[in-house]
Amino acid sequence: MSPGLIEHLPWICALVATLAALELLRRLRKVLRENLALQRDRNRVTLSLDLALSVGRIGNWQFERSETSLHWSDEVFAIHQRDRRRGQPGLQEAICYYHPDDRLKVADAVQRSLDHGEDFDFRARIITDAGEMREVMSRGTCRYGRDGTTIGVIGFIIDLTPGPVGQD
Repeated sequence: MSPGLIEHLPWICALVATLAALELLRRLRKVLRENLALQRDRNRVTLSLDLALSVGRIGNWQFERSETSLHWSDEVFAIHQRDRRRGQPGLQEAICYYHPDDRLKVADAVQRSLDHGEDFDFRARIITDAGEMREVMSRGTCRYGRDGTTIGVIGFIIDLTPGPVGQD
């Protein structure tokens, strides 16, 4: 290299590093815009699903073996007429919502699911916090860990009680 070029080498390196940093910043901003768009799409899908479930009186729930309580969607709370401020119920508390004549069937279905990985589908009656009896259908499917063991159950509950939608 010529002596004149060598004396400008630090400036050339700084220019190249600046251009590379600007290109990385441009790519990062593009990725952030794409992630924001994906998040908005995900939020729209979630909102659409929540709306469809509430119109159809369908709620979703999830139980993880590692946790002590279920996770109920807003619609499951509405079906059970349970005040959300009471929090998520434990598994045994949720089973106690079922009519006494149906509890054994429900408990057995859940236990078989957790112990043997069996999906379930049953109809039963619940007694809401307001004392109202409702006929429901519940479906559950197992979630498995990497080792193949059942780590939880996820499912839906559908309010089959006759009457207009939104009558809670």
